Amino acid sequence: MIREYCKIFAAEARVNENFGFSLEVIPRYLIYRPANSVPYATVEADLKSQCLKYCTMDPKGKLITQTGSEVEQKCSTFQHWIHQWTHGNLLVTQMEGVECKLTNIGVVTKSKGYQGLTESSSPEVFEQFLTHHQCNYYCGLLGLVPLKTLESPQQPKMKGSRSPLLTRKLGSSSPQTQRKGHSPQMSRKANSSPKVARKAQE
Repeated sequence: MIREYCKIFAAEARVNENFGFSLEVIPRYLIYRPANSVPYATVEADLKSQCLKYCTMDPKGKLITQTGSEVEQKCSTFQHWIHQWTHGNLLVTQMEGVECKLTNIGVVTKSKGYQGLTESSSPEVFEQFLTHHQCNYYCGLLGLVPLKTLESPQQPKMKGSRSPLLTRKLGSSSPQTQRKGHSPQMSRKANSSPKVARKAQE
C-alpha cells in the first residue's frame, strides 16, 4: 500500500521540475516454498549497499527524523504528504534505504482498521509529528499546508462542538414560548368553565 502511495507522491513531484529525483519504495514479493517448514516468505531486490535510516521511532514512541541530506528532506516531505493525503489518519514512522530506494517502511494509523491496517498508534505520536515536523523546501514545492496551520482549525472545532448545546439553550426558549402561546391550558382558561356557566344560569 505504501508503495502505491509513493507512486502518487512521485507523480506529483515530477510535475515540478525543481523537485529533482523522487523516492521509490522497492517492491516486495511473496513466495511460496512448499518444501520448507515456513512455506511463505517475502523477498525484495538487493540494494547492494548499507541501508541508512531516514526515519525511525524509538521504543518510547519518539519520532526521530533525519533532515541533513536531500534524500532525508524528501523523506520528511513524504511523511508530511501522506499525512495530509490521508487527512491525518496515516503516519510513516520508519523509512530506510539506499539513496532514493526505500525499504522497511513502518506506518501507524490513528484508528485500528483504517484501510485494512491492524496496527494503530497512540494520539501522542500524531501530536508529536504535528509539533516537531519542520517543513522544508520540498514541502513548499508540493504546496503542502504547514502542519502548525492545520492545528489551528482544531480550536474552532472544539468551540464548535459546544455550539449544539448553545443552540439548544438559545433555541429552547422559543418552543416554550410558542407552547405557552398555544397551550391547551391557556385556551381552557380563556373559555368559561361549565361551573361558571351553571352559576350564571342559576
